[in-house]
Amino acid sequence: MSVTTSARLFNYFLYNSDDGSTYNLKSDQAWGQAAASGGAAATATRSYGRASRRRAPRKVVFRDAGSFRTFTAPVFTTAAYNALVIGTTTLTRFLPGASTGVTYTCIKKIPEKLPTSVIGRQDLQDVLAA
Repeated sequence: MSVTTSARLFNYFLYNSDDGSTYNLKSDQAWGQAAASGGAAATATRSYGRASRRRAPRKVVFRDAGSFRTFTAPVFTTAAYNALVIGTTTLTRFLPGASTGVTYTCIKKIPEKLPTSVIGRQDLQDVLAA
């Protein structure tokens, strides 16, 4: 996969959450159009919004072995996330002002964060009374 422009462009892509919800998620356009990202045209009715400590999309981190620059991007489907292999999957990007592409290698996969609710302790007396 290669990126054809040195300018970073952004667009919205369809994000399939692990809980079955679908969202529009803003991402680097070249990455979103790459097969490895699992990106597809945005068709959801709501946007993902800002990520937080409790809720964040699944991501992948790529690093250039020569300069140690990193590129972090969301992975739009679980199947695409599972297909990425640490140390094997590569990505070629063109940096601003450079005429040749730089190869980045997958170094880390970050799973999706979803908020959960905790049901408090229930006493047997409360259960029997209900």
